Amino acid sequence: MDAQNIGAAFSALGAVLSGVAAVAAVMVARWQTTFARRVALEATYAQAAVERELRLEVQRGEAWTVFLRTADAFVDGVWRLGDIAPEFRVEVLRAKSEALAQACSGLRMLGPDRVVRYAEAMRERCSRMERYAVKRAVVRSALLALQEGWCPGDAECCQSDAHSSAWVAYELLEGWGDREEDQRPDELDFLEYLIREAGALNDPDLKRLLSVARSPVCWELLIAEDGWLQPRTGFYEERDAFTTAVRDHLEGSAGALSHAVVGG
Repeated sequence: MDAQNIGAAFSALGAVLSGVAAVAAVMVARWQTTFARRVALEATYAQAAVERELRLEVQRGEAWTVFLRTADAFVDGVWRLGDIAPEFRVEVLRAKSEALAQACSGLRMLGPDRVVRYAEAMRERCSRMERYAVKRAVVRSALLALQEGWCPGDAECCQSDAHSSAWVAYELLEGWGDREEDQRPDELDFLEYLIREAGALNDPDLKRLLSVARSPVCWELLIAEDGWLQPRTGFYEERDAFTTAVRDHLEGSAGALSHAVVGG
């Protein structure tokens, strides 16, 4: 091959190589564009996921706050039920119970499961309190009314039949749960006589009390003072467990979101 042919061959090879380089450059440019789009798309998806999780946590926080406030309002209503006029007690308690049930149902849709379980445990404790709350208000109101009818001075020298009847009726009512079942009908008449003698209750309140006394189930709960009964309901233990579960979840969620943001 002479020099002229060699030069022509190199020229042809150079042209081919130039063409290959141009094609390669176009391919690299296209790959870079595709890669950049993919990275941007993945970043957009990651950001959207983080935003969805943030919105969910905000919804959960609002729902947890509402539930906790509603549960506290229900329990406070149980303790203050005796301050409500007797004819309105059932309706007031029902309204608070329905509000609590609605708040609890809202949590089930938002999760997480651990927090929901503790919320439902709180709701169950409230349900147990609801079963005897109205009866307890009747009995506790009667006991307080009878106490107000005791002799305001020297009880040992008191000659008032009303004062004496109020004291005896109080003692009888407080120990009513210990009475034998076959003795209650006669003693119920005696209790009614004493309360009327003391003038402690009006007729509607007396009828409510006698109705409860005819079936003295869980009488120790009905007569117990708030300071004794409140910690024994189990509600406050369940409440602490619920708030602990919420705090643990928020701490874990904050760490996961922080990692997602940094990783994104």
